[in-house]
Amino acid sequence: MNSPPPKSPFSNAAPTSLMDLLVELIADILSRLPVKTLMQIKCVCKSWKTLISHDSSFTKLHLQRSPRNTHLLLLPEWGRPDEEFDCSVVPFPVSLLIETPIEFRYPYFRLRNITIRYDPYYQLRNMDCYHIVGSCNGLICLLSNSCDTKHHCKSFRLWNPATNTLSEKLGHITERFRFTFGYDNLTDTYKVVAFSVNKVKVFSFSDNVWRDIQSFTVVPFDIHPRQLNCHQYNNDGVYVSGAINWLAIRNKIEYEWNDITVDDFVIVSLDLATETYRQLLPPSGFVEVPPVEPCVSVLMDCLCFSYRFKDTHFVLWKMMEFGVQESWTQFLKINFQNLQIDYGISNLLAYDSQLFLLPLWASESSNTLIMASNQEGYADDSLFKPQHAIVYNWRDNVVEQIKTNNEIMWFYTKDYVESLVSTR
Repeated sequence: MNSPPPKSPFSNAAPTSLMDLLVELIADILSRLPVKTLMQIKCVCKSWKTLISHDSSFTKLHLQRSPRNTHLLLLPEWGRPDEEFDCSVVPFPVSLLIETPIEFRYPYFRLRNITIRYDPYYQLRNMDCYHIVGSCNGLICLLSNSCDTKHHCKSFRLWNPATNTLSEKLGHITERFRFTFGYDNLTDTYKVVAFSVNKVKVFSFSDNVWRDIQSFTVVPFDIHPRQLNCHQYNNDGVYVSGAINWLAIRNKIEYEWNDITVDDFVIVSLDLATETYRQLLPPSGFVEVPPVEPCVSVLMDCLCFSYRFKDTHFVLWKMMEFGVQESWTQFLKINFQNLQIDYGISNLLAYDSQLFLLPLWASESSNTLIMASNQEGYADDSLFKPQHAIVYNWRDNVVEQIKTNNEIMWFYTKDYVESLVSTR
């Protein structure tokens, strides 16, 4: 007769013996350790291995207790003389981006010189993938492409670099879509949203099934081929609080930027549990249409809305309680002079020459904001790069640029947290 499965230390039942209390205490201690340490000690005994590798309640508790805001997923353009270009995804500690010793270049430039070491483990080609769809709870959703004579088929894989696990290819699809990724809190399921102008589908990793859902009530930026004035990396949708969020223009698919008013802007939010939409309004302090589109992002687990104000400031708002319009709070208003920016900020410039800033990471404890800029950054004495990252400390009013040994596709940077979440 098979023995019953071991009881999870996180079951609702009260401990019945001293041994039960000891098991709960051990699990509580282990849930506070980093993933790397847990991977090293899980072979101490069979019960620890079961707890760390197979107990979903322990996985959730560990994720809940894991420090947030510690890593960013960077996409270095690693190139080697004997290889073609290959995209890679590297979980990189934010501490190295903001604490590396500063290198001064002339009185005006403060650089942090960052080295990202080449490691084939992070090459997407080695996982038969070519693009990152999104990151959520330590899982990275990767896009794979397979071609044959009849079909151009895409599929998806879940990768947990902290536990070194990779799912099989799932969700095969031949239609042309854009994709984004998030988590359904209600059913404990990870989902891919495929979207185009007039069609939206949702794929659930739990049952490996695509479902058609209602198309967009308002079409987001940069989906319709005739939309002008939008950055292609700005609006794939951002995940927060169980929903995917896009910036959109109300009641318009084709438009000229000069015809848009502040009242036309709206945030389309798709709840992944109910698979229904609602519309969120930008903050009431957004009173003037900027020369380039505003940006919807997620910082410190809050939905954020940012934009250029006149030729003078960059403004960032946080929605302190998701879905509550009254909770919009102006978080930062930064003068471009403080960012040492005097280029790309004139309304007279062509759209492609306009400055565009994308917030990537922020911390109130360190008073620091990291942003991607589409303008040239000072990299060395002779080379200017087409995009770069800015580190701004608003308490000390200090701005720095990040210099790396590789080109980094900063605008595709994602948030990341190490976790034990399974790819199955």
